[in-house]
Amino acid sequence: MLRFVRSQLFQRFTEDRKGNVAMIFGLSLIPMLGLVGAAVDYSRAAQVRAQLNSTADAAALAAISKSGNPNLAPPSQAAAQKMFQSAVASMPYVTLGRVSLSSNYAASSLSVNVSYTASVQTSLMNVFGIPSITVSGSAGSTRQTPVYIDFYLLLDNSPSMGLAATTADISHLQALTPDACAFACHQHVFNSQGQPIGDDMNDYYHVAKNNGVTLRIDVLRMATQSLTTTATNTATVANQFRMGVYEFNSALQTISGLSANLATVASNANAIDLAYAYQNQSDNQTSYDIALPAINAIMTDPGDGSSASVPQKYLFFVTDGVEDEAVQPLPSPRPAGNVNSNRLINTLNPALCTAVKDRGIKIALLYTTYLPVTNNAFYNQWVSPIASRIPTQLSACASPGFFFEVTPTEGISEAMTHMFEKAVSVARLTQ
Repeated sequence: MLRFVRSQLFQRFTEDRKGNVAMIFGLSLIPMLGLVGAAVDYSRAAQVRAQLNSTADAAALAAISKSGNPNLAPPSQAAAQKMFQSAVASMPYVTLGRVSLSSNYAASSLSVNVSYTASVQTSLMNVFGIPSITVSGSAGSTRQTPVYIDFYLLLDNSPSMGLAATTADISHLQALTPDACAFACHQHVFNSQGQPIGDDMNDYYHVAKNNGVTLRIDVLRMATQSLTTTATNTATVANQFRMGVYEFNSALQTISGLSANLATVASNANAIDLAYAYQNQSDNQTSYDIALPAINAIMTDPGDGSSASVPQKYLFFVTDGVEDEAVQPLPSPRPAGNVNSNRLINTLNPALCTAVKDRGIKIALLYTTYLPVTNNAFYNQWVSPIASRIPTQLSACASPGFFFEVTPTEGISEAMTHMFEKAVSVARLTQ
């Protein structure tokens, strides 16, 4: 009888359509509650992740700003850990997992990356066996670091740099000289034994000085001093840039040895001046064959620029590109530029520069254009035939992208500043 009653009740229940909605609602209530709980828990986890991402940003910025020289004081893992612990302390139901700080230091930049993991305790999802949600994130920051560079200035002070600086100066000097000369030759007075006993106060060098004619050597002197100011104003840390100044004609002379005291370098640069023409009653006053090997021997090997002890190296080479050197014995066959058995007028041999560049030293070359002085017989006979090859040979000497030419309407000082700025910019980009 009891079995029959049960059977009847079950049959009624299954045939009764009135309770379907309640039945379906009851069955779906549990997953609906699970979905609502998941939405609430995941929303809270997203808020926690956003807060921890902000903490990661702050930790990365703090690490990179406090690292003056990452070689000596790398970004602190402990400091980043402390920042996260402090942030999590104010977040209920959040447990901090792993905090990792990594840094990558190159010669010109420091990159810091901070990553983390944390777990957020769930509420309703815990009922379904999910006690926590793991969140993670990362943040990075990069800043430029100082690039240390040594600059060696190799300056042509041969008699050809006594050319008046601009077309107006050329016209002025020509008007002052009986043979309409555009070159301010700097000469000695010699005794009967051929020994120099002083300056010829009537030479064209003194004519130019006494009449306010600006010579290329004057512009070069001022440009060198201006460059030390540019370097001083550009430096972001002490001893970032060092400079040495050297001039050459038939030999190499040190004007100011390599130094980080740029004010002293500027003061010493006052000594940049035009070489004497006809020294020892001979010419041969521009020898690249002597100057470039000599400066190469002075320059030490370059580094990556990451510190003052391993600076990058640049040779700033300023010249008009015409060689006038001694040649003995006379080459055979006789070169077209041989004035006589002891004098050769020629262009620069780029192979001399290769020896410098092969060491990793960059050459920035400023060509102070050799102006055509067509009323000068020597120019017409010896320089004019090679004039078209001058910039080609000089460009081959320079490192890629570091050949510059300046004309009388452009400033040597501005060109040297541009060379410096490009050198610093390239140093940052290539490391």
